[in-house]
Amino acid sequence: MDSSEKLGNSMKRLFLRIGGKGDNPALEISPGCPFGAVVEERLKDMDRNIQEIKGRINGLIFLIFGLVVAEVILRLF
Repeated sequence: MDSSEKLGNSMKRLFLRIGGKGDNPALEISPGCPFGAVVEERLKDMDRNIQEIKGRINGLIFLIFGLVVAEVILRLF
């Protein structure tokens, strides 16, 4: 078996693992250096912060909507 066949077989196994097809679990793609790990952690933290801000904005929208509906009901009666 020459080097090109070995490379081809290795690439086939890699593609099967990435696609999740076959008996092997999917390939784990994680940062291999400290900088990548720090960046990934910061991105996760930023995502959590954005989700929290979205929740607060949705809460404010529903609060304002509820106040408008209550004001309309009070003015009708």
